[in-house]
Amino acid sequence: MAVQEMESDKSLSDIKDSLVPKNSLVPIFRLDEDGERMFDIVVQYLSDRGLIESVDVITITMLAKSLALYVAVARQVHGHEDVIQVYPNGTSNVSGLFTALSKTQDQVLKLSAKLGLSPMDRARIFGAAANATKAKDKSAEGDEIDDLT
Repeated sequence: MAVQEMESDKSLSDIKDSLVPKNSLVPIFRLDEDGERMFDIVVQYLSDRGLIESVDVITITMLAKSLALYVAVARQVHGHEDVIQVYPNGTSNVSGLFTALSKTQDQVLKLSAKLGLSPMDRARIFGAAANATKAKDKSAEGDEIDDLT
């Protein structure tokens, strides 16, 4: 079953309406209405925290597209019959719909991690930045190893 143009989800509209206007970043390709909402939400979230650069528009656009596709497919998966495809000869397989759901979910998680959109990803990113700063500061200051020469 082909994924058709998705209808707007009211809950997504409510989220977007609660945000302040987005900054000057625009997607690198055309997104549908849900994709635009996702794009705006992510841009706003990262902007509010001072974590966005103009080059991030590429990853954010891909994430917004993946999120919109995920939502479109997820709206069509309601039960067992949507997950398992049974053929006339009695064999079964995972449905194309569920495969699409799984692949878009994986893509969303990968792209979200690159942008630090989960608590664990943020901790990893900020931890790496803090360690890099400490390492830079340590190399500039004298320590016991410097005294060995």
